[in-house]
Amino acid sequence: MVRGNRIRREKLMKAVVVKEAGGRAELTEFPTPEPGPGQIRVRLAAAGVNPVDGKTASGAYGEGSYPFVPGTDGAGTVDRVGPEVTSFSPGDQVFGRLQLARWRGTYAEYTLVPADGVIARLPPGLDFVTAAALPVAGVTAMGVLEELGLEPGAALFVLGATGGVGGFLTQFAALAGMVVVVTADSTLAPRMQALGATHTVDHHSSEPLLNQVRAVRPGGIDALVDLVGDPSTLLPLLELLPLGGVVLSIAQEIEPELLGARGLSGGRYRRQPTAEMLEELGRLVAEGRVKVPLERILPLSQGPEVLAESTGGHLHGKTVLTIP
Repeated sequence: MVRGNRIRREKLMKAVVVKEAGGRAELTEFPTPEPGPGQIRVRLAAAGVNPVDGKTASGAYGEGSYPFVPGTDGAGTVDRVGPEVTSFSPGDQVFGRLQLARWRGTYAEYTLVPADGVIARLPPGLDFVTAAALPVAGVTAMGVLEELGLEPGAALFVLGATGGVGGFLTQFAALAGMVVVVTADSTLAPRMQALGATHTVDHHSSEPLLNQVRAVRPGGIDALVDLVGDPSTLLPLLELLPLGGVVLSIAQEIEPELLGARGLSGGRYRRQPTAEMLEELGRLVAEGRVKVPLERILPLSQGPEVLAESTGGHLHGKTVLTIP
């Protein structure tokens, strides 16, 4: 827009961008978003990395909208609010699922968020990097444990426990007084035990997981959570569950007929996250009752490489990108 001799330029920000379907991510300049009614804009300080980021970029969830900025989790400071927003103000430090839509995410300097979305103020004692690692993995783990409905003393088996969700779920179950059996190879077993695992079984061993779990839990287990999504691994393990046992998966569908024939309940976990769950999670971490399994803290410039890694879904612990 020309006014006299002055040209009004569009404000740009740094962001990791996939410009077209099948394209490679790159750190580049991208238009800075402006908040509309009911929206807030956050100047990000950190972005959490999740397997869903790479899967979305790869087209695993269908056709997307390009150019695409990945990232769901983030933490930063509200710098502008749109009309009709009264719940947040500029200067508020926040964390959460900080994206307006799946295709405009947190691997960037700024992001837009619905003011009524899964977002919360940072509690005292919680820093941006730690907070950015919480929303997807931590809230999912919290919801899974609530949906299982287990009592203290119950035995839970977590398949694929060394990622972000598994690290949080192991802690929540241990805090609730449960016996927690998890898969972890010999290098990661000590870390999982430090997070509260009662027993670890090695999924890389030549001994079938079914036999390994029976060896440490002769009395069986009460519930199974699948974080892997491999039917050939999950189905034999259903033998571990008694009548009335529960199995949940965040990674694959489980046929209701299959569960019903075995006297089991559960299926695919689909619970929607809430801001209240996020607030509770932030409080637990700030109080030191829950540890964040941070694996790596990297600069935003390494976002393209990290996005490629996340496509495979084999991340251990949590990776966070810092945004200067």
